[in-house]
Amino acid sequence: MDLREHYLEALALTGDIVGGLSEQQLDLPTPCDEWDVRAVICHLSANARAMSSHLSDRNDGSREGLTGDAPPTPDPCADFDAAASELARTLADDAVLDRSVPVASSGTVPGSIAIGVHFVDVLTHGWDLSRAIGIDYRPAERRVATALKFAGRYPDSPAMRGPGALFAPIETVDPDAPVLDRLAALLGRDPQWTAPVAPGLR
Repeated sequence: MDLREHYLEALALTGDIVGGLSEQQLDLPTPCDEWDVRAVICHLSANARAMSSHLSDRNDGSREGLTGDAPPTPDPCADFDAAASELARTLADDAVLDRSVPVASSGTVPGSIAIGVHFVDVLTHGWDLSRAIGIDYRPAERRVATALKFAGRYPDSPAMRGPGALFAPIETVDPDAPVLDRLAALLGRDPQWTAPVAPGLR
């Protein structure tokens, strides 16, 4: 399974959103409970650096497994751009598909699987960011359908879903709902989530 093309498009699409953010928007809430825009971007950057390190088989101190929280940085948007650019260069090597990558709650998996996990993560967090700032998010439907199929294999276990787990419980959604709504629901988001209105703007 080679999902690099999907992964690169998700990185570029989410990167376009990140690159257009203002400093004020970094503190906005997102559909990810307890994560604001800044926290989502820092998470994405940390995972991109870890992926690049593992997939290139380097031991440079960023070899932690793909995970959740990441420490905040002074310029998260620039950090994401640098991390995504480095990762894109790493992905050009076909050997990445056979590298070993530790993934939270899943142990060590082949690079091809880790790429799929992070592709789903980046694509879905692009949706989170778009909802946080109130813009349209239009990834190609075939990319979203691939992400939905891949994420549909995630186990429905306490380590994967629920308090302290990687995802919130699956949200109920109409089976005929748009594929992006179904992906968001599968990964514990409310597809109808909108940013709360500031008191002074009501």
